[in-house]
Amino acid sequence: MIEFNITKPEDFITMPWRNGLGSTIELVKRWSGDSFQWRLSMADVTQDGAFSDFSGYDRCLLLMHGKGLTLTDQAGQQWCLSETLDAAHFKGEDLIDACLHDGPILDFNLMTRRKDCRAKVFTSQQEKGQNIDLNGDLFLLFSMQGHTFVQLNQTQETQLEEQHLLQLSPNAADACYCSGEAWIGILISYL
Repeated sequence: MIEFNITKPEDFITMPWRNGLGSTIELVKRWSGDSFQWRLSMADVTQDGAFSDFSGYDRCLLLMHGKGLTLTDQAGQQWCLSETLDAAHFKGEDLIDACLHDGPILDFNLMTRRKDCRAKVFTSQQEKGQNIDLNGDLFLLFSMQGHTFVQLNQTQETQLEEQHLLQLSPNAADACYCSGEAWIGILISYL
C-alpha cells in the first residue's frame, strides 16, 4: 500500500495579504529557517491592484473561478487569464498589477523559493486524464472541482474529494495517472 497524506479544506489557514488588500487561504507550505521554501494558496481577488512583493520566489497563478484578470509587469508584459486553469508564470519581485475583467475571481497560487526548489505544474485544462512521471521530491494534487482520481503505479486508485489536497513522496511511486473534471498537479524538486 502506497502512503500519502490528504489535507481537508477545514485544515487550510486564512491569512492577510502582505499588501493589506485581501486575504489568502493557505493550503500547505514547507518552512525553512524564517521563510517558506514553497507554498500553495488560494485567494479571492475583488479589486484591481498591485501584487505583494515576494522577491526570490517564482510564482504560478492559475484562474479557478470568475471572468478572469489580466496581469501586467513593469516591462509591459501581460498575461490574460480568462479561462479556468489559465496560468501566468512570473517572478515574485516583478511589479505586477492585476486588472479584473468583470468582477471578482478566485485564484490558485504556487510560490517556490528559487534557491531551494523548482516546480512543474500539470492541470486538467491540458488533458482531463494524464500520466505523470514522478521524477521529483514531492507530488501535490489539488481537486479543484468535482472528484479527482489518482492511480499510483498502475495499481492503487484513490478518489480525492473536491477542494482536498493529496501529498505524496514520489519515492513511494514512480508514476501516477490523474483524471477528473478540474485538478492541479504539482511536482516539486529540491535543489
